[in-house]
Amino acid sequence: MNSENFDVIIVGAGPAGCACALMLADTNLKIAVLDKAVSPREKICGDALSKDVINQLDKLPSGVKTAFEKIEKKIISSGVLFYSPKNECLEISFKRQEEKNISGYVCKRKYFDEMLINSLKEYKNINLFENCEVKDVKVNDDEVTVFSDSKIFKTKIIAGANGTNSIIAKKLSQIKKDNRYQCLGLRSYYENVTGFSSGNFIELHFYEDILPGYLWLFPMADNIANVGIGMLASDVSEKKINLKSKIEQFINEHPNISPRFKNAKQCGKFEASGIPLGSIKRKISGERYLLLGDAASLVDPFTGEGIGNALRSGRVAAEHIKKCFEDNMFSDNFNKAYDNEIYRRMWKELKLSRSLQKLFNHPLLINYVIRKANRNEHFKELISDAMQNIDIKKRLLRPYLLYKTFLQ
Repeated sequence: MNSENFDVIIVGAGPAGCACALMLADTNLKIAVLDKAVSPREKICGDALSKDVINQLDKLPSGVKTAFEKIEKKIISSGVLFYSPKNECLEISFKRQEEKNISGYVCKRKYFDEMLINSLKEYKNINLFENCEVKDVKVNDDEVTVFSDSKIFKTKIIAGANGTNSIIAKKLSQIKKDNRYQCLGLRSYYENVTGFSSGNFIELHFYEDILPGYLWLFPMADNIANVGIGMLASDVSEKKINLKSKIEQFINEHPNISPRFKNAKQCGKFEASGIPLGSIKRKISGERYLLLGDAASLVDPFTGEGIGNALRSGRVAAEHIKKCFEDNMFSDNFNKAYDNEIYRRMWKELKLSRSLQKLFNHPLLINYVIRKANRNEHFKELISDAMQNIDIKKRLLRPYLLYKTFLQ
């Protein structure tokens, strides 16, 4: 079987892998990006692109943001609707950016990922191998050998950016799946769903028998809605919940939901995926390897959003890889700096989101918070600010402030 040498191999051409490759494009390094699929391909996802995602695109080479702006089948979303178990709705409008009236978008990952993959093709030192599934990986003192079904690759360092079932994580790391920190998501597309807000707010429905998970309804271009449900894998197992049956129950029976699906039609089938939550710190690097994005379990435990952190981890990985080559160091000990930097940038928010996830396991508390926010404009404003500012979110979760606010 033929073999080819590269300085860096990135496995996975999603947001994390593409961001890493794009941030290495200005070097003399020879880079290979391997992906088992062929673009454009579907990705099981809620398809919401938060304000953080847009901010991360701004930090990539300028052509990426320009390419994103040219995607036609995306819509602007300017807020979120929270529904409590008692069916009360809290409307949070995100703060306007100074120059653009945009908070986020909803866009099929099919189009978003295709845009990123096409951006790779602009650089001569980035070699994209699609329809190239990695079957095995081995590390020795001098190099990493990657085995695909058609080719052998050799490299100095490998970045695993190929999702929750990453073979890089499976073969090289000590990360084990734990249902307490794993979410199961199921989604499908529907057309002709009614009742979305004029600002295309995304909707999170917190209903008692699925907490701390939620049902989501996200409006999309072409009169399509992304409809899905996410629950902790441990709860799905313990409660013996069939996610497909649960979604259909909401669509057919729930007073908030079923009238909106009166003339709706499902487009395609339900698709399921595991979502690795960043609820605990993990060892995400080792001898000649780094883990990125979902492979590193960097998904927000409360919202389930992972694209922003995937892009961020790709950028951090690229910075670290440059240092590896500058110092000619690829060891487990040297790569600990990558772990430290990832958690320096992300752990504060991941930890706070984990706390929110725990709080939202209590339906009475959710009912109270949403009712309180609807009656107290100051508290509502505080929640809106907290969703966009980590320091405000941290203050909001202080016991004294919660006690003081609730007693006002």
